[in-house]
Amino acid sequence: MLTISEIKVSGIEDVEIRLGNMRRKAPEVVSRAMNRAATTAQKNAAAETARLYYIKSGEVRSTIKIVKASKYSLKAAVISSGHKIELSKFRVSPQTRPKRTKNGYSPKIYKAGVEKSGGMKFLNGNPKAFIATMKSGHVGMFERESDESLPIKQLFGPAIPQMIKNEKTMEKINKEANSTLEKRINHEIENILRKG
Repeated sequence: MLTISEIKVSGIEDVEIRLGNMRRKAPEVVSRAMNRAATTAQKNAAAETARLYYIKSGEVRSTIKIVKASKYSLKAAVISSGHKIELSKFRVSPQTRPKRTKNGYSPKIYKAGVEKSGGMKFLNGNPKAFIATMKSGHVGMFERESDESLPIKQLFGPAIPQMIKNEKTMEKINKEANSTLEKRINHEIENILRKG
């Protein structure tokens, strides 16, 4: 489990001063802004991870939970949790199951990519990796545990929290979350003062 972002406000006195006669609405203003900042952090964590890895942003987003703030609890957090992901959910080439030919099996070797900067790498271990469909219908990358046909084991890439936990990624996510928090506080205050 990884806490991507903790949205915090050092104090709401400044918001209360700016609201004047409407100062009782300060916790509502701050909690709404915090929740918007948390949503921004969730969106950016998914987009940034998909930019760096061969993984869909929706796959990343599905592992991220937002603990929302309320006017009674001015705390918000963005948390990612999950296990290692099947290698088949990253980039694999070719995406066909091996077929028996006159010269053995085709394709002979598969390539897989996890991190985009690392590109695609040949899965040329011994025994070699291959694509297979299980009885359940699940399609994955597998390799045999010995020279025998069975048992086989599935190959995995990193867990999503591991992928997100990159210093530059985390810095960018939190910088944008804090910027959103500030903008939304200003926006909420303006709204309340305008409506009176």
